[in-house]
Order: sequence, then C-alpha cells, then structure tokens
Amino acid sequence: MKKGFTIIELLVVLSIIAVLSSVGITFFSTAASKGRDGRREQDIKEIQNILALYANNRGQYPVCNPEVVINGATDCLSVAIIGEGSAISTPRDPRHGVGTGSCGDVGFFSYCYVSSNGQTYTLRYLLETDSIPGKSQGWNSASP
Repeated sequence: MKKGFTIIELLVVLSIIAVLSSVGITFFSTAASKGRDGRREQDIKEIQNILALYANNRGQYPVCNPEVVINGATDCLSVAIIGEGSAISTPRDPRHGVGTGSCGDVGFFSYCYVSSNGQTYTLRYLLETDSIPGKSQGWNSASP
C-alpha cells in the first residue's frame, strides 16, 4: 500500500487554510481601520490644543478662508503655527494623500481647517468606521 495523501484530503486542507486566511485578513483590516480612527481623534484634539495656544497668544485663531487641507508644512494653518516660532507642527491624517478630491469627498483622507473671521473655526476629518463613541463613519467636524 502506498503512503501519502489523496487529492481530496489536500483540497480539504487547502480550503480550510483559505477560509482561515480570509477571516484573519478581514479581522486585521478592521482592526487597522479602527486604529487609524483612534489616531485621527487624538490628532484632532492635538490640533485643537495647538489652536487654543495660538488664540491665547494672538487673540484669535488663524484666518484661513476658503477651507484648506492640512499638510503640516505649506497650508495656511501650518504656516501660521510655524510662524509663531513653535516647535509644534500640525499632524496629518494617517492616510494623508490617499484618495483624490477635496474636503468632504468620500475616500479623501485629510484634515481640513477653515476660519473666516478668526473668532471660531471648523476642523473636518474622515472616519473609516463608527468605532469612536459619539462619532459616525464618514466626515465629522470639531469646533472650539
């Protein structure tokens, strides 16, 4: 009698491996999205703290109108923060640059800032999941 596996046994083992792999990949993808959303919430809080310090020093928030995409270097908000002589820089979305379009477009991962009068501002950002309590998947906003 010959030793070895039949073709059916090999196909069963391969199908089990395929199912386990797809479940693992799905789980990892969901966990990664939730992790990026957590990072976005922290970044928005950090930007709000930076803006509070700026307003405390200058008496108003940086005026940027129309809405700008925060890139951490050349956008209106980042230039104002850097101009303060601060070592603090504005954070960028974990997937910054992924997707094309502008603020508010589906799949465009960036932080957006607008302040028309310096008395108030609006920060907007895109969440991939609804894992953050009180926040929904899609575009969300934060103000002072």
